[in-house]
Amino acid sequence: MCRYLHHNDLGCISRCPTGCCLHLYFGNVALCLKREELPEWRTAVAALYERHALTQPDPMARCLVLPGPVAYQTFVFNLEELFMLHDLLMGASLLLEAEALLAPAAN
Repeated sequence: MCRYLHHNDLGCISRCPTGCCLHLYFGNVALCLKREELPEWRTAVAALYERHALTQPDPMARCLVLPGPVAYQTFVFNLEELFMLHDLLMGASLLLEAEALLAPAAN
């Protein structure tokens, strides 16, 4: 059984029971990310959101594009969806960072 790190209205992110990876479920998309890939995704989503947050004339238009993990795959979002994805990635990142800081104290 997976352990949820963070969730919101559009998805969730959880840790694999073996600890090998993270599972990101967002809308109709599910991704398996290695833990070290999370900061890269977080940075890409944050940059895309910052670039369009104040200039997007229609926040519900699905016109914001994020490259997928392979060359022929692209993810398309509206501004709200992109914000919710960023929320998932940030929440999970912060929890993992807190766990890493607390781990040495527990041992």
